[in-house]
Amino acid sequence: MIVGDVNCGKTTLTQRILEAFAAGGKEGITIVDLAPRIKAEDTFLKGHLSGIGGGIEIPKTGSLLKEIRRLQGDIAPPRLRAKSEDEAIFIAKENAKIIEGIFSQAFSRKVSYLFVNDCSMYLHAGDPHKLHDWIRSAGTAVVNGYYGSSLGRGAISSRERAGMDYLISRCDRVVRLEKPEVNWKS
Repeated sequence: MIVGDVNCGKTTLTQRILEAFAAGGKEGITIVDLAPRIKAEDTFLKGHLSGIGGGIEIPKTGSLLKEIRRLQGDIAPPRLRAKSEDEAIFIAKENAKIIEGIFSQAFSRKVSYLFVNDCSMYLHAGDPHKLHDWIRSAGTAVVNGYYGSSLGRGAISSRERAGMDYLISRCDRVVRLEKPEVNWKS
């Protein structure tokens, strides 16, 4: 499990691990990319949030590349897009339905190596026990999720934090990334 605040490198580290697996010829890799579709208006006037929501790509590793499945859906960023907490909760519930469909599709075949980008999107309204079961269904899982304070407080953030705490307590390894310091003098 790779955790941290926004823009601290969770997706980048996950991508690098995926590339190492692919270069090593691992078979049965499935990517479940839950990064939300960020629109310009979602982060307008929120400069500290620019660059969030990056996805994971299938590595281009030449002849060693085995079939890698990448699954994603039209996930919306509830805290950024909603005009009210009720609307954010509605968006989160819609996202949870989409995400459950993605995982159902992912496990329609054997998954030896599971990579999940932005698992915390499911935890806004989904069941952390179900997410844990999906993660444990793969032989090996590399999962990242938001665990910070930049996106504010509220019902979604509370559910997400509790769900992430649940997952973190059940992971074999946890990597906690810190936001890089900003040098304003450059």
